[in-house]
Amino acid sequence: MAFPPESIIPIVQEISQILISRNETISVSEGACGGLLSAYLVSLQGASDWFQGGTLLYSLNSRLKLSGWSRTDIDNYTGPSEKVALRLARNLRIELGSTYVLSETGIASEAVHKRKEFAGAIGTVYLGISTPNGEISKVTNTGNEDRQINMQEFAKLGLEFFLEELKKIVENENKVIEEEENGAKRSKS
Repeated sequence: MAFPPESIIPIVQEISQILISRNETISVSEGACGGLLSAYLVSLQGASDWFQGGTLLYSLNSRLKLSGWSRTDIDNYTGPSEKVALRLARNLRIELGSTYVLSETGIASEAVHKRKEFAGAIGTVYLGISTPNGEISKVTNTGNEDRQINMQEFAKLGLEFFLEELKKIVENENKVIEEEENGAKRSKS
């Protein structure tokens, strides 16, 4: 099996090209995908130009030690959610100073929690992105119960989501520039 999977390479290449062209950086906070986001990103030669680092916050204790969570946060934790994904992204962005942080938390298989509130949630991933101008989140379900497949899908879904949002950011900024230029031309007329 090739690493990274062939379907990942063009996504990472496009993310890299956009970040380099804008002199921007990304970091990742991972949970259920077990480090695959970081591995996929650094598989591209030159990733150190735009990848700042990442955290694999698999256990609640790791969140206590590495992500600014308190004992109260741990005691009140009810499972993966969009709120958790956004908080992880926000905290890491503050810590590493990256332009963007992509976070992932989810339920890859039944073995993770045998709690009733997670029944039917296997294959669900919560993604968060922290940017200089706000936060964006997304939840999706792979429809699969296989742990390894879900881990790979969670990472791919995260990269696709990040690329999609990054393109929107670039597009919106280009529209603003175009509107400003058109406004300046009208003023001169």
